[in-house]
Amino acid sequence: MWVGGVGITVAAVAQELAAGIDPGRIIARIQQAARTARQNKKDCERLARQVDMLPALLRRLQQEDPETMRQLAGLLGTTLVEAHHLVMSCQAKGRTYHLFHASRLATRFRDVDKKIDSYLRIFPLVSHIGLASRIDSRNSNSLPAPEMMIVRSHAAATTTPASYHDDQQEELFTLAEIKAATNNFADVVTDGDGDAAATVYKGRLRDGRQVAVKRLKKQTPAASASASASACAEDAFFREVSILAPLRHDHIVRLVGQCADDDHTGDRELIIVTQPCPTTHGGSLYDHLHGHGGGLSLSWKARVQVLLGAARAVEHLHCHAVPLVIHANLTSSTILVVGAATSTTTGVLSGFGAAVWRAAGVESQAVEVVPAAGYADPEYCATGRLKPASDVYGLGVVMLEALTGNPPVVTVWDEGRGATVPMDLASFALPAIRDGGRLLDVLDRRPPAAWQLQPLQMVADTAARCLRMHADSRPPIADVVASLEQALHSLIMSTPGRHC
Repeated sequence: MWVGGVGITVAAVAQELAAGIDPGRIIARIQQAARTARQNKKDCERLARQVDMLPALLRRLQQEDPETMRQLAGLLGTTLVEAHHLVMSCQAKGRTYHLFHASRLATRFRDVDKKIDSYLRIFPLVSHIGLASRIDSRNSNSLPAPEMMIVRSHAAATTTPASYHDDQQEELFTLAEIKAATNNFADVVTDGDGDAAATVYKGRLRDGRQVAVKRLKKQTPAASASASASACAEDAFFREVSILAPLRHDHIVRLVGQCADDDHTGDRELIIVTQPCPTTHGGSLYDHLHGHGGGLSLSWKARVQVLLGAARAVEHLHCHAVPLVIHANLTSSTILVVGAATSTTTGVLSGFGAAVWRAAGVESQAVEVVPAAGYADPEYCATGRLKPASDVYGLGVVMLEALTGNPPVVTVWDEGRGATVPMDLASFALPAIRDGGRLLDVLDRRPPAAWQLQPLQMVADTAARCLRMHADSRPPIADVVASLEQALHSLIMSTPGRHC
């Protein structure tokens, strides 16, 4: 059997794999064969897109854990040979052959798709699972005095505070270090992560860096039922760490490190450390809009800057991250306000507890998510299938919060019931926004100047598009970013004296 006339047989590929040849070469041949496929063309192209994500993950794993990479490469190689064989079977053949084998081919494509997708999910976890194993090994040995417990994944500890977007390796913290950094979990951050299964604390590391310390609820693996819960918690922990680890973006929290230690009772503590710390910059957007200040701490310009920062973060997740990511929990509580009360106010996206890797080559995926009240994507609620557009919907709700000053669920009077009832913000505000000229009816108590109305209407119109019922009707995140950039530019350029 030959690949597109270039004279490469399956047997030759298998022999090369057995000889230890880099799977990257087989991936290239799969892609080459997909380009020349004459049958099941779309299936072949989808498979080629899937394997296209593997090289970057393989390179990262090779750098972090060469031995594990060597072991997994053999397992992956078997799947790649199968994928290569499958794509080659779609080269020029008689019509009768494909009519006879069509059902079998469809089944084989589904099976290979699942296998490749599993590697896309597993590879980013491997290095962190290895780190956790080393933590356990370290804990089995005698530990030095607590003041000496500084374990870092880079060679030397930095002695100067670093900004949250510096390119540093994540660290392995001991539980003693975490307790010291948080004053024994004394300073609770009431908001800023949006994960009900965790508590976030304010922390300060020995080098002076202020950090957010996310402590997942304790799991006690004594009873069988608890063991299952513990396994789920650890899966969620490693998934979140693995998603955050490669992300480097000015508008996304940076993973500083992790801790997976047993406490004195034997319960496993799962802790994620990130920057920036919410309290360092005044908290989340929710705090600023719905806290004691009632939103008065943020100017209209600052609000649009925060929205734009969040949108740029989502654009990175949807379009540039490797693998691609769906945040799945985009709320005003997961957007941190950085640089409040300055000209450089912006938003930083946090709260990755529900985030998932986006499966390659598929429009939606079956994922169980519990949306925060007021942010639920109607299409996801109806189908149970998550799309990037679900993040766009959540961002649309956040835009309404920034415009109206209202929380995602408001209380309205129901004449029929003669009582107040809850209503989601989208249902409350969208009629006024879509009915031209009524934006002022729902804007918050910070009245805009006349020159601010047009830019704010642009934000409102963008929100309305993001909140369309059907996901495919919503704009891609790149368009949302462009619209918010235009609104911010208009707001700045129309400002009298260029100050706001």
